[in-house]
This record gives sequence, structure tokens and C-alpha cells, in this order.
Amino acid sequence: MCAVIAMTTSDIATENRVVLFMDVHNFSIALNASAGNLHSFLQEMYEGLGDIIVAHGGRIVKYLGDAMLCVFPAGCENEAVECSLRLRLAFSGLVSRRGLPPDTELEVGIGSGEMVTGVIGHRSLRHWDVFGPEVNRVAVIGHHRGVAITQRVHDAVRMKHETRRLPDFKVKWQDEPLKVWEVVS
Repeated sequence: MCAVIAMTTSDIATENRVVLFMDVHNFSIALNASAGNLHSFLQEMYEGLGDIIVAHGGRIVKYLGDAMLCVFPAGCENEAVECSLRLRLAFSGLVSRRGLPPDTELEVGIGSGEMVTGVIGHRSLRHWDVFGPEVNRVAVIGHHRGVAITQRVHDAVRMKHETRRLPDFKVKWQDEPLKVWEVVS
């Protein structure tokens, strides 16, 4: 029988944050077109997009292959949206420079609210992470071809950014559908 190792919760907190998830649309096609230069494509993407995230006050939480998870301080919804627009523009330039198919684009989801933060993981790989329903919501809407935002983000940015309503998303962990908007500009 395996023993359960207790983990201290001193590093775990519940905080309000803005969370941004991005993923590359048609990554497998881009992978084929990159002709063996996948590692250099990803490294250039991580560095270029990472600079934009940090410049807007964000923090990279982790890389997930062709995806990235980032957080911003609570109340920074406008900064996260502005960051996402710059990310998409920079990524479009990367795709063009690399000669990748033009429909290889950056999909972005942004939400804000309460999430659990802290150092977690197996003793061989512990790192700072974020998780909870808001992170899950953003991962779901982050597969929209554009910049998708949750209602809380919409309420915070609607006076500064043009948006349009998207169809509701039904998610299995909540009864009511998830209301989602797309940032137009």
C-alpha cells in the first residue's frame, strides 16, 4: 500500500487574479510546415510573447506545448486585453516570418476572479501554479479564434474595448451556461 505524503498548505492561497490562456490554432499544421524547426519556433514564440506579457504586468505560469498560461494582478483586465491584442499581432508577424499557413493564429481566453495559487506538485517537480473554476473557464473559451473574455472581464473592459457577444458555452462543472464575448478592438 502506498503512503500518502502530506503537503503543507502554507504556500497555497486563494486570490483574485486575471488569467490569460493562449493556444496556437492549427499547431499540428504549423508543426508540419516548420520542417523540423519546431523547437526554434516555440522558443521564438515563448521569448517574443513572454516579453509582451511581462511588459503588460503579467506573469507566465507555464508552457503547455503550444499553449501558455499567464496571470495578471486583480483589476488588470484592461491590461490583459491590451496584452492579448499585442500578442496576436506579434504572433501573426512570427507566422509570416516563418512562412507558416496564415490560419495559424493565436487563440486567447481571458477571465478574472478567484483562483487558488501556490507551489504544488510532486517533490521532483514543484512549481508555482494557478487552478480552479476560473482557470478552467478560460481554458475552455481560450480555443476561440480571437480573444474571448468572460462576463467579469467584459464588465471591466467594455468602456475601453469594442466587444461582441458570442454564443454561450455549456460547461459540465456549472449549471448555468458561460457567457462569453469577443474583443473586436
